[in-house]
Amino acid sequence: MLPDQNKPCILIYLAPHPSGEEKLREVQAGMEEEGIPYTVVQSNETNAAALSYEGASKSKLGVGVGIGLEDLCIHYVKLPAQKPLFSLQEAGSPVQWRHFGYNAARLVKGIPFKDRPSKNESYETNHRDDLYQVVYRIVQKVLQESAQGHGEVKAWSKTL
Repeated sequence: MLPDQNKPCILIYLAPHPSGEEKLREVQAGMEEEGIPYTVVQSNETNAAALSYEGASKSKLGVGVGIGLEDLCIHYVKLPAQKPLFSLQEAGSPVQWRHFGYNAARLVKGIPFKDRPSKNESYETNHRDDLYQVVYRIVQKVLQESAQGHGEVKAWSKTL
């Protein structure tokens, strides 16, 4: 499938392989959380640097992500083909793949990159408190808007 040349988005070039869909799902989630659109293009190329450079050179936003057989790269159109901005030269983990999505989107937005997580970090552990804050705000809003007016929910105390 060829990308829509008029759509401003990050192009994700994907080499077909068994773990490709899982990696793709996490990269997409990171971009979606940052609010940047993307298009996925299947390719027979297997090298992530080459894939990401092709994506960056064809993207209206100048950013490409390559998901190769053993590696993952983010490229910016103004960088040399052999020098991707970010590169993961191992299989990696879901939290690392999601951070690639975040950072590709942040490159487009022009905001600071997120620090690279370690391979063993868990997405759930990193975001448990953030999730709690979101749920807390939702519950507060629902209670304030309800006709019953049960009052404020008591703050949660952390006991880990």
